Amino acid sequence: MASSALPRRQTLSTDLMACLGQEDMADMHLLGADGTKVPAFRTILACRSAVFRKMLLGDFEESKSNVVKLSYDGDALRALVEFCVTDDVLHFEGRVDEFAARGIVQLIACGHFLNMPLLQEKARTLANAFLGEYSILACAFYDEASLFGEPTESIKGEALAIIRKNPGKTLLRNPSVLRPEGLRELISDDGMLCEEITLFRALREWTTAMTEDDKANSSPGADDRLSFAKNVAASHIRLSSIRPSDLVGIVRKSGLVDEKMISEAFEAQALFAEKDLHAPFSKKRKMLPGITVSGAGVNAVNGFYEENGEYYGHPKYTKTSSWQGRERTFCIYRFGAAKWYIAIVAEDGGIGAGKNDFYSHPTKQKSVPSNGWEVSDQSELGCAPCPTCQKS
Repeated sequence: MASSALPRRQTLSTDLMACLGQEDMADMHLLGADGTKVPAFRTILACRSAVFRKMLLGDFEESKSNVVKLSYDGDALRALVEFCVTDDVLHFEGRVDEFAARGIVQLIACGHFLNMPLLQEKARTLANAFLGEYSILACAFYDEASLFGEPTESIKGEALAIIRKNPGKTLLRNPSVLRPEGLRELISDDGMLCEEITLFRALREWTTAMTEDDKANSSPGADDRLSFAKNVAASHIRLSSIRPSDLVGIVRKSGLVDEKMISEAFEAQALFAEKDLHAPFSKKRKMLPGITVSGAGVNAVNGFYEENGEYYGHPKYTKTSSWQGRERTFCIYRFGAAKWYIAIVAEDGGIGAGKNDFYSHPTKQKSVPSNGWEVSDQSELGCAPCPTCQKS
C-alpha cells in the first residue's frame, strides 16, 4: 500500500495567518507611512501590546476607526502583525534588498514604541544576521537606523563598523541608498579604511544616481543632489591626499570641484613633494660623478652625494641636507686604509671623528662599497637597516 504524505499540521497561529489573507476575516488594518494597508486582528494586537490595548480599546481616536496609521512602512507592519500572531518574524526570509534592511530597522523601532521587548530582540537578532552575511546592505541599515535615535543606535554602530572596515565593498558599491545627511556623515568619518579617492568615487556615484521620481519630474532632484555633493566635496574631501592623476582624470571630470580647489590641491602636493629629499627639484642639468645612497634607516643619510675632492688620497663625496632642523653637510669618505664611513661633517668642517659616523664598512677597496655596510659602533647616530651605495 502506497504511503501518502501527512497533511500539514494546523495550529491556531497558522489558521490566523491564513485568515489575514482574506479581506473579510480581518477586523482592522494598519496603515503604513508608505500607504500600505496591512490586515490585522484588533483583539490580538491589544493582547500583545499594552500600547495597542490603550490605543485600540481605550478612549483614543484609533479605538473608533478600522484603520490605524503608524509611522512605519508596510514591511515592518506585516512583520509586526506576523509576530503578534506567531511569536516569530519570517516575513524577511529569502530577501536581500534595501527595503528588507529598512523594514528590519523599523521593526526594532516599532517594537520599542509598542513596548514589545521580545519583538525588539528578535528584530535585532535578524539585523545582526543580515549585517553579518550581507555587508552590501550596511549602508541601508546605517541610513535607516539614523532616523530613530536610541532604539536603533546599536544597529547604526554595527553597520558603521562594517562600512569603515571595507568602504570599497559597502559605501562605494551602494551609495544611492543613503539620504543626504547619512552620506555626509560617512564621507566625513575619519575612521574609513580607504584612500580618499574611494570616498570621492562614492560621492560621485551618489550624485549621479536618480530615483524614478527624479526622472518623472525632469530631474529636479538631480540639481539638488549636485549642489549638496559639491558642498560635501568642498567640506570633507581631502583633495591634496588624492593622486595627481586621479585629480585630473576623476575629480576634475566629475564637475563636483571647482578649478580653484583643484589648483590648491596641486599646490599643496607640490610643496609637500619639495620637502622630500628624493624629489627631483632644483636638479642640476649636469651632475658630477657621485654616489647614490638608499635604504638607510636614517632617512637624512639617503640621497645623492657629489664627488667633492679627496680625503687622505681617496675620493670624498658630500651632500647637503636637513638634520635636526638645520642644514648640514653629509660625507662619504675613507679613513686611511681601514674603513669607509658615512658621516655628518662637524660644525667646524672637521671629518674623521667617530662620534659623527652613521655607518661604516670594513674594506680595503679603493672605491665606495655597494653592500655590506654596518651601523657604526663609534656613535649612536646610525640605525638599521643599513644602506646600499650605487655609483652614478
